Amino acid sequence: MRRKVYPWLMFSFSLLFLPSVPSLVAQTVPTERKMNLSFSGFVKNDFITDTRRNAESVDGLYTLWPLKPEYDADGKDINAQPSARMFNISTRFSARLSGWEMGKARAGAFVEIDFTGGDAANSIRLRHAYTRFDWAKSSLLFGRTWHPTFIEKVFPGVMALNTGVPFQVFNRSPQVRWTHHLTSRLDLIAAAVYQINYISYGPDPVTGLSVASSRYQRDALWPNLHLQFQYFDDHWVAGAGADWKTIQPRSYTTGSDGLKRVTREKLSSVAALAYLKYTRGKLEVKAKSMWGQNVSESLLPGGYAVASLDPLTGHETYTPTNHLFSFINLIYGQTWKGGLFAGYMKNLGTSQHPVGRFYARGADVGECWRIAPLLCWQQKNLMISLEPEITTVTYGTIDTADKGRVKDAEAVTNYRNLLTLFYFF
Repeated sequence: MRRKVYPWLMFSFSLLFLPSVPSLVAQTVPTERKMNLSFSGFVKNDFITDTRRNAESVDGLYTLWPLKPEYDADGKDINAQPSARMFNISTRFSARLSGWEMGKARAGAFVEIDFTGGDAANSIRLRHAYTRFDWAKSSLLFGRTWHPTFIEKVFPGVMALNTGVPFQVFNRSPQVRWTHHLTSRLDLIAAAVYQINYISYGPDPVTGLSVASSRYQRDALWPNLHLQFQYFDDHWVAGAGADWKTIQPRSYTTGSDGLKRVTREKLSSVAALAYLKYTRGKLEVKAKSMWGQNVSESLLPGGYAVASLDPLTGHETYTPTNHLFSFINLIYGQTWKGGLFAGYMKNLGTSQHPVGRFYARGADVGECWRIAPLLCWQQKNLMISLEPEITTVTYGTIDTADKGRVKDAEAVTNYRNLLTLFYFF
């Protein structure tokens, strides 16, 4: 019965996009063309010191949490290795195209790149690439941009490239997003999202080991669906949303008899979030909390585990992990700014008792918290900031008899200093 509900849910959700479709189809011929092309971006240099090794990417510019201790023959922690580095690869270029009118619709496009495409490669990475159509009461976006769970009006004002991970979503994906202005201060946001670079974990078809791939969502056919309400005025932004996705970890299984059998077993998961922002004068306060299942595609801890296994056929069912993510961020000032970021993440275990392998990021991570004060000076196009960061994570044993909860966890901490120089243009 549960599987039969989702197609009707998808159909109902898709109806939300229909009000924008007739206007778009009827206005395919431009009636006026006043093209405007503008460029922006910044040159950025980062100097970083760490007291130990971390789960990271981009040569350590993007960090998640401290690595689990690994002891040598003398009982010394191999990962307690301090380091110092300097980067300029997060330098960014943006181009915006606007001014194309099609009847009552305004059309525009946005493209943004930086140079953090690969470790030690300085290769170009595509950050955003989308086209948007705007009407008086709604807008329709096609392309790659922030996932709807990344709230663009309420994300941490930190200098770190990870933008608050693992307490905050980090995900840019191809999508169709419709925003309808219910009132002058209340928006309804609906989106259908597909994975490409920010992807889910699953079993490798050959080795069975946990790997990340967009194949798991592609094989499930359905896009990741999102629905959100957002209120805003001169001082407040507040909202809440719900997210649903399904993946298909395997297309076939191999049983104890050595024979392959087709499987279409899927895993559906949900997430719910709420957020708040308050601004007045030089003060800015932001807060957000999200409960999520199998959210590893957003560079967060999580995934799923095998919930049941038929040894004869190899058929599996799955159970998602559950996590809680929260942060609060305060910033005050103008030329001189002071700020504080505090984040907390909790592993709540799986929905059912796991009986087999985990396909997840950080399955043995129990909790994580971070404190990061900020001091920043900006004069016209130049900005210099100092951001010390303390991140603590706990590692423990996964208790399969208690829904995959992490027990007997021990803490490990990294102390990071980040000095950043920006030149905006």
